[in-house]
Amino acid sequence: MSVALALADGRGARTAARRNLAIRLASILFILAIWEIVALLVPPIFLAPFHQTVIAFFELSADGALPRATLATLAVLFLGLSIAIILGVAIGLLMGRYRTVRWVLEPYVNGLYSTPTVAFLPLVTFWLGLYLAPKIAIVVLIAIFPVLKNTAAGVATVGTDYLEPAESMRASELALFIKVIMPATLPFIMAGVRLAIGRGIVGVVVGEFFTAQSGLGGMVVFYASKFQTAEMFVPIIVLVTVGVCLTELAKRLQSVLAPWKESERDQGF
Repeated sequence: MSVALALADGRGARTAARRNLAIRLASILFILAIWEIVALLVPPIFLAPFHQTVIAFFELSADGALPRATLATLAVLFLGLSIAIILGVAIGLLMGRYRTVRWVLEPYVNGLYSTPTVAFLPLVTFWLGLYLAPKIAIVVLIAIFPVLKNTAAGVATVGTDYLEPAESMRASELALFIKVIMPATLPFIMAGVRLAIGRGIVGVVVGEFFTAQSGLGGMVVFYASKFQTAEMFVPIIVLVTVGVCLTELAKRLQSVLAPWKESERDQGF
């Protein structure tokens, strides 16, 4: 009986997954159809038809411009996100675990989090120049706070029923972090990472807009200045695709690393 129920549950899950995929694909096709129809009704300077954007995608890919720009943007994004995640988790763990650290850092964290990061661009470019370093710095400044705040919120939810048994066995503070706090906080960390991915993409594009124009953001500015909307939409679509893929990857990673609490959501701080 239990085997039959398991098989039925498996078939039901697969059916639901196929249904959800069909709904997503139908919604995408609907948006693309609206795009194509509206573009035929307005001047191409405002909106190029979708089929022209597809043609521009293959042309930019064939001459190597799009792959080069994509690799440049991904390099900045991954470097910035890696630094933001490492620093955000470390600072968040300390703020959530130690009241003194939270008391000292909380005003700065909240102040920087509420300040538009674009306001720091002149200072960042003055300190770090116009090339790779300021773009990475902008990504870190934008992406670090979701990870930091979610991590701190996750540590705050770790109850004494988890900590007291380990403390009674005289576990060191490092052992508490590794074996108790980190596993319990992992769903919150992954929620922060998912938020950081979207903010990191915004950060890298902003950096490419306002520093040395390169990467996908530089392509957007270049083709927008020439009013070539078909070419302009190509890097935008690539950025959207990168964001969706990385977010889905983070969700899958959370389901693997913390399957027992994958339904956890951002609890604030």
